[in-house]
Amino acid sequence: MRFFVRAFCLALLPFTLACGGGDSSPTGPSTTTPPTPTRIIGVSGNLAFGDVAVGSSRELSYTITNTGNAALTVTGTSVSGGLASQLTASWTNGTIAAGASQTVSVRFQPTTAGSYSGTVTVNGDQTSGGNTIAISANATGATAQGNWSGRYEVQRCDGTGSNQDFFCSTNRGAYPPGSSLPIALNLTQSGTSVSGSITFGQVTGSVRGSIDNAGNLSLDGTASNGQINLVLTSFNVSISGSSMTGNVTYGAGLTGIPGVAVVTSRLTGVTRR
Repeated sequence: MRFFVRAFCLALLPFTLACGGGDSSPTGPSTTTPPTPTRIIGVSGNLAFGDVAVGSSRELSYTITNTGNAALTVTGTSVSGGLASQLTASWTNGTIAAGASQTVSVRFQPTTAGSYSGTVTVNGDQTSGGNTIAISANATGATAQGNWSGRYEVQRCDGTGSNQDFFCSTNRGAYPPGSSLPIALNLTQSGTSVSGSITFGQVTGSVRGSIDNAGNLSLDGTASNGQINLVLTSFNVSISGSSMTGNVTYGAGLTGIPGVAVVTSRLTGVTRR
C-alpha cells in the first residue's frame, strides 16, 4: 500500500505540491564556523624631521592601521637611536577597531645637537603585519651641555681700597694682569636654558643663563670659598663644537675687607671634556 501511495504521488507530478509519506527524515540546523580573529597592524607616515635647531621643535605624524577583523590593542611604543628623551607623542596606547586607524602626532624638540636615526616600534596584540617605522632627525646649533675646563688670562684688574691691592697688585696680587688661572664649568641644558656650576681655581659657585642657536652663551652667578667672593658681571662667550672662547668679567671681594676689584679676562684653551 505504501508503494502505491508513493507511486500515485509521483504520477501526479508536476501538479502535486506535496504528498505525505512515512519515509521522510527531519533535517538538523546548519552550523557555520566563526572566522579566526585577526588583528593586522600597519604603520605608515613620515618621521624624517630633517634639521631642527636646538631649543626649537618640529611636529610630524604617522598612522597605525588595523585591517584585521577584530579590535587591535596597542600597549605602547618604543623608540631607538637615542631619540626617546627628545620626543613627545599625542597617542601611545589604546584600542583600534577592525578596519580603523589612529593618527599619532610626534614632536621632536632637541636639547643636544647631533644627528639621530632609529626606529619607532608599536607594541600590541597584533596577529600579523608590520609594526615599525623609521625615524631620523638632525639637531643643529651649539650646546653648552657638558664639562668644560681650561684657563683664563687676566687682561685688566681695577679696584678700590684694600681689595684692589689684594687682587690687582702686580707684585703680590691674586689676579694681576697677565695671570693665567684655571677655570672649569659643569653645565646642563634644557632648550635654550643653561645652568650648572663654575670654578675659578679654588672658588666654586652656581651659574645660570641661556644659549642661542648661534652658540652665544650668557651666564650670571656667584662663587665663593668663604673668604674670596666673586660675582659674574659679564660672561658672554661663544661655543663652537667643543670649544668655548670669549671674555669674562667678575667683581672680586675679600670677606671683611673694604673695596672691590673688577677682573676682566679672556678664556684660553677652554674645551669640553
